[in-house]
Amino acid sequence: MAISRALGRYMLLQIPGLFIVGVSLVLLVRWTSLSEPLAWGLFGLWVLKDAAFYPILRIGYETHTGSGGVDGMLGATGVAQEALAPDAPGTVHIGPERWTARLAAGAAPLPAGARVRVVAVHNLTLLVEAAEPQAPF
Repeated sequence: MAISRALGRYMLLQIPGLFIVGVSLVLLVRWTSLSEPLAWGLFGLWVLKDAAFYPILRIGYETHTGSGGVDGMLGATGVAQEALAPDAPGTVHIGPERWTARLAAGAAPLPAGARVRVVAVHNLTLLVEAAEPQAPF
């Protein structure tokens, strides 16, 4: 069974924390009255904490496709998180990222949950329109 790249990255980035906690617990056992079984229990809880947070943090460890920059955003599709009207900005999710968006000139209002396509970028605001519905397979 292969480990996903995101899980591999997450595990590698946990190593320094595990090392620091492990060394700290060894020193506490040696220099204080902390028992060894309690130290192992605390270390186990630390590992469980890392395992519990992985599903929440996984999206941040996944690689993102695209050329990056403005050119990478043009044509990208996402989902409107709130209704988009011509006179007010809203938010959209494009991949794992949340963006402020406005409707492109002449675009019809969109309800929350509508699929959108990026047609332009102005500063850090995306200009979007309704995405073409995808054909079923």
